[in-house]
Amino acid sequence: MTRIAFFTGSKSAFNILFDTLNFGWMLHNDYELDLITTKPDELGPLANYFEMHGGNFPSTRVGETRALHNYLKYNRPEVIVNVVEPSIHGNIVGALATHHGIPFTYRYSGDLLDLYRVSHGWRKPAQFMLNNIFGRLAISTADKFIALGPTGKKRLTDHGATPSDVEILPPPIDNERFKGVEPSDISIPEGRKLVLYAGRRSRIKGMNDMNTAIPEILSRRDDLQFVFVGSHGIEPDVPSRYEDHITMVGRVPLGGMPPYFQAADLLVLPTYNEGLPRVITEALAADTPVVARDVADIAYATQNTFQTIDEFIEMVSSLEDLPLDEMTPFTRTALKENYINFFSQF
Repeated sequence: MTRIAFFTGSKSAFNILFDTLNFGWMLHNDYELDLITTKPDELGPLANYFEMHGGNFPSTRVGETRALHNYLKYNRPEVIVNVVEPSIHGNIVGALATHHGIPFTYRYSGDLLDLYRVSHGWRKPAQFMLNNIFGRLAISTADKFIALGPTGKKRLTDHGATPSDVEILPPPIDNERFKGVEPSDISIPEGRKLVLYAGRRSRIKGMNDMNTAIPEILSRRDDLQFVFVGSHGIEPDVPSRYEDHITMVGRVPLGGMPPYFQAADLLVLPTYNEGLPRVITEALAADTPVVARDVADIAYATQNTFQTIDEFIEMVSSLEDLPLDEMTPFTRTALKENYINFFSQF
């Protein structure tokens, strides 16, 4: 049976866990699956689908590189795939796969090739150097590519990938996670609708635009409550008269987002740089419409996109008029055959 190796190295964030878990669910009946990770205890559920390797190595860049080298020294999969961090993990996997004569599939898990355009100060040249120069080495070593949507595919072909070698495979979601969910215990004033922001609160993620838009939106209608889920980043900064319209939840446990998606009347994502974010498809799985900035492959998942703050304010202010996008194409059930067929070529 064909053996596929996935590499997550020292990374174990929730999106990595859920993406890899769904890869395992879709592929384990047709392929033998290995996972190279230095944090097997934090990715415990994956042991149901993967043979785990690398747990004896430290969770550092050197440690994850040694873990992969050790794995390839004693194992010979038909293909190896980086799950995230294409600019760093892609280089590590590409170099070692080439050294050991193993086909390498480069997964473009975000939109890092465009990140420098929206970065400021010293970060702009640093991001360009990391992703567009150093990170380009991984593209040159890859045999095949996975893009999350058509924009991701264009980024790869613009940077040297052959179009026929790039397959569009969106991140799969398990829509069963959103059925029979216990209601959220969040408390908001009666009669208010919940507008949800989930994730890191940074300038790149659009938090400054949120601070600009919220007062204008609330001046038009006072029946909205803005709820922020996530523990890190810029704090909401609105006039004191609107402070009771802000609720801070902080970090939620792993897998704890479905109740918040279901409680929300709208999810907002004003980010300046993304790939195809899980937060959008999971909100849709909970029957919650979204409003998101039109960057990268976001328009591949929702028609409710904006480009200017004024457009964002108008859309949120009339949230009842927004359509609910179809999420079925992004479920792991719908994507299963596409993933199986992609790996069958190895």
